[in-house]
Amino acid sequence: MKSRLLSIIVLLSSTYQACNAQITARERLGMAIEYFQSGKYHESLLIFERLDKEYELDIRYKAYIGVCQYYEYDYKKACFYLDPLIDTLSVFAPHEQAVYYNCCGESHFLLEQYEQAIPAYERFLNVCYNNEKGQAFYRLAFCYLNMSNQESAYDMLQSAQAYYEKYASNDSQQRLAQIKRMANGIRQRLKKTEEQ
Repeated sequence: MKSRLLSIIVLLSSTYQACNAQITARERLGMAIEYFQSGKYHESLLIFERLDKEYELDIRYKAYIGVCQYYEYDYKKACFYLDPLIDTLSVFAPHEQAVYYNCCGESHFLLEQYEQAIPAYERFLNVCYNNEKGQAFYRLAFCYLNMSNQESAYDMLQSAQAYYEKYASNDSQQRLAQIKRMANGIRQRLKKTEEQ
């Protein structure tokens, strides 16, 4: 009698667990999207990665994985997901594209892969809001500086300065002062080079 009762309990327990485990892929995807939209990137990433292994997600959700990796500070994995998609992201709304391009550019920049960061930042500039352009030009200036291209770095700093001045905020004053000092220093070096 005890063994029969135990068997029934085990059967009911396994049936209950199977019902709970039957959360559909669509429901898991919905949960992942909710986590993503609320900034819970780690939780979102766990679900997206599992779904990608099971179903091969489309480009939007792979881009979401790349963004999650960026916010998890795993810049190599962010690049791994975003780089192959970079040419296919133009089907999305401009500001959505901007998020992907910026995460890709920033990931390469932080990995000190400046040459790879440049195309992502350039694409970002085409779709971002005007008040975001100063930061992108600033990053591009650093990319060119690290690649020993003083002229392009100077041009990027000039553009960054113009956008920071036009869309000034209390937070941007220090950055603007830094940009002016950097541009002045590069201009002096370029002038010396021309004189020699």
